[in-house]
Parts: sequence; C-alpha cells; structure tokens
Amino acid sequence: MRTIAATFASSAIAILATASLATPAQALPVRDHGTANPTTIGASCANPGDTGQTIQIDRTYFDASAGTWTVSNYNSTPLPLTRSITEKKTNEWKVSAGIDFPILELIKISFSTSYSQSQSYEVGEVVGPYDIEPGKTAVMRAGWVVSDFSGEKTVCGQDKTWHGTGQTFTATLPAERHIEISTRDNIKFN
Repeated sequence: MRTIAATFASSAIAILATASLATPAQALPVRDHGTANPTTIGASCANPGDTGQTIQIDRTYFDASAGTWTVSNYNSTPLPLTRSITEKKTNEWKVSAGIDFPILELIKISFSTSYSQSQSYEVGEVVGPYDIEPGKTAVMRAGWVVSDFSGEKTVCGQDKTWHGTGQTFTATLPAERHIEISTRDNIKFN
C-alpha cells in the first residue's frame, strides 16, 4: 500500500510540475498611461499595446499682431514710452482636427506649463514704460511668443519599442505675451 501511495504522490507532483511549465506566460494588460503619454519612436517600452504620442517643436517665433507703435525722442532727456491698449487683442491658435487627447497636457508634460490656446491684451492695460534715449526712435511691437508643434500617435510593439502609427497632428500655441522694442537714430526732418 505504501508503494502505491508513494507512486501516486510522485505522479501527482510530476503532473503539477508539467502543468506549471506548460502554462503560457500571460501578457500584461494594456495600461492606460493617461491621454497624454509622451513617447519617442524607437525607444524601449514595457508593455506591447500601450499607446502614446510623440511631440516636437518645429519652430518658435514672435507674432506681433497685438499692436505696433513708433515714438521718436527729440528731447535732451530720456522719454518713457507707455501705451494703453485701446481695443482687446485676442489670438486663438489652431490645433489640427482629429486630436482625441488633450494636447495641452502633452505639451505641458514635454516642454512647459506656459503654453495655452488663447491669450489676450485687455482694453486699458498699460504696456511700458520703456525709456527712449535722446535722439532715438523706438518701435514697440506687442504680441506673443508662439510655437508650432507636430507629433504622431505611437504604440508599443511586440518588440517592446515605440512605433509610429501614421496618425499625425499639428498645433500652434502661445508660450507668453511678449513686447519687442527696437531703436534707431532719429531721422532729421527739414
């Protein structure tokens, strides 16, 4: 009886060991990294099926559409240049159609929290003062520092690297309000 019990126990252990070896490795479930998951195509990822987006700044420039003023100082002392905004200036920037995630969150994670979709100069707001030296003409331009972005949706592949999906997007968003002042010598009028 002892021999049969020992044989039965050995067989049961062998079956359990074989069963645990034969069980296929379970794939990790796709994780939700949030709608703004910054990724880099070709970089490693942990879980096939996870999704994200690439994002890059294509260019940054000054949009001076809020106003331009030119003032000359023909005095012998510095002249403070100030201007009051007489009409509201608001710019709404564009984001390409079909973006199904909050692009501002992706940009803020990747670059800076200062980007927004619209910014304004309000009526009555005063810009300045900036001193204009004697004998100089100043050109003051008000506007925004703006960046153009582009990106692509990504997916973590079976090789555990990020791959592009071909679904691209663009955006143009302001980083800050900006004043630009340039000076030159006064023109002598007769």
